[in-house]
Amino acid sequence: MKGLIRNNFYSMGGGMKIAFLMSAVLMFIPLFTKDYKILTIVIAIQIFCFISNTGAALRADEVSKWNKFELTLPVKASTVVAAKYLSFGALILCGFAMSAATGGIAAARWQEMSVARSLAWGYSYGLTLSVITSAVMYPVMLKIGTEKNELILLVSAFFAIGFMAVIAFFLAPFTGGMNMTGILVGEVSLAGALILLVVSYRISLWIYRKKEFC
Repeated sequence: MKGLIRNNFYSMGGGMKIAFLMSAVLMFIPLFTKDYKILTIVIAIQIFCFISNTGAALRADEVSKWNKFELTLPVKASTVVAAKYLSFGALILCGFAMSAATGGIAAARWQEMSVARSLAWGYSYGLTLSVITSAVMYPVMLKIGTEKNELILLVSAFFAIGFMAVIAFFLAPFTGGMNMTGILVGEVSLAGALILLVVSYRISLWIYRKKEFC
């Protein structure tokens, strides 16, 4: 398992360095502005920019033929697929850690209670976007290949946004209208994203087992 996860990160190459560099630069945005909307966007971007490396990593595995070599390893299909999803989780945690530093800087500099609301929405939006993107992107690429990984990543991200919009629509009676930035919308969306991730794992495992016998 550890070797599989390590290989997933090796496949990302310089993408991880770029993600850390981008997040490090964004970390200091609160020093130059007190716009809560910008803080929310920065938090979400910091979390999402790490998971955006997934498509390139899966593409690298396909080009190097690693994805075919994986099928010959003396490990269960469930272990291989679980390693991918644990890698997604590790990427999201990296983004969360970087965004936490941003939140700390904002809270220390602004010293206002309203910062908490912006941070809560930024985290829920960024986490939901990252989780759903991973849940949609991996089984699709596993099924059709990674040649159009950028397009699949983009479609997956738009699906995540649409998912949150649908949640906001159904919760409108409880949030005073369709409020995409409501805390309740963020919490329900994140819970739904985690359920979708579990479903995605089961689908990916089924697809992977089919590939074993192709």
